[in-house]
Amino acid sequence: MFRILSLDGGGIKGAFSASVLTAIENEIKAPVGDYFDLIAGTSTGGILALGLGYRIPAETIRNFYRDMGPTIFPTTGRLGLSGLFRQLFGTKHSHQDLRNALEQVFQDRKFGESKSRLIIPTYDAIRGRIFLLKTAHHERFKYDIDALAVDVAMATSAAPTYFQAAHFPTHVGSSFVDGGVWANSPVLAAIIEATCFLGVPLKDIDVLSIGTTASPFNIADNRNAGVLKWNVGMINLMFEAQAETAFKQAKLLLDDRVLRLDVMTPPGEFSLDDASADKIDRLMALGHGVAVEKANLQAVKQRFFSAPAPAFAPVQAVKP
Repeated sequence: MFRILSLDGGGIKGAFSASVLTAIENEIKAPVGDYFDLIAGTSTGGILALGLGYRIPAETIRNFYRDMGPTIFPTTGRLGLSGLFRQLFGTKHSHQDLRNALEQVFQDRKFGESKSRLIIPTYDAIRGRIFLLKTAHHERFKYDIDALAVDVAMATSAAPTYFQAAHFPTHVGSSFVDGGVWANSPVLAAIIEATCFLGVPLKDIDVLSIGTTASPFNIADNRNAGVLKWNVGMINLMFEAQAETAFKQAKLLLDDRVLRLDVMTPPGEFSLDDASADKIDRLMALGHGVAVEKANLQAVKQRFFSAPAPAFAPVQAVKP
């Protein structure tokens, strides 16, 4: 089977996904990235996908969320008066804080140095179009590989209202926003990549999809709401609805060959930018619990970790 790993967006809730991956790596005693033919990740999932592509231990990435989350997503109290004004008239958080944190993890690695095929959704804010950053796994895909991993991570995680749009130095004049605006769950993008560009029949595809927790999303109180009442709730609705749609459509295409690891939580328990220590610890605990649940662990090991995937050989190397 052609094995795909799909990693949802979700801000600090990526601590859940990172904990799932950490538990799996601890179980199989090997890097998760060795076992997948293609890895797709959006926003926080894109950060995880990059880390797996470079064979950075999942535990290291999980600790990144735990240690750097409060810096990337400071609470309103820590922002002070100037921060409150910034939330009203600009983005909620500093993109420079996010970049500084990502540089500690990825350093000066280039996108094309990934040992796995990667696709990372983003959105081109200048031309108004969807955009996928890709490793050189097809002869057409050679324009992104020399970009810094940090720039790729910034391009996919610049969520509207949370962070400002990200410049992408290797694409002159470009400006990208969070890929979650169209592919918060990149599972469909990954299936299309496999079939249309890598020539893999649908019948040969098996997908492991990892979420970032979900909760019942009731918008009854917002039926007649205006911009101020909706606030970031509009972003949350867009991300939640898109992820649900992608997963259900993927299941229609692949029947039972999509395994989803996620957990339902009470409404309002977690948010994209609530990085309090207690919330991060709970996200990590939930992720570990889902991963080691007997039925999940048995299915994951049998379907995706019986043997490593063939080594990825890019069609073009990065510039020295």
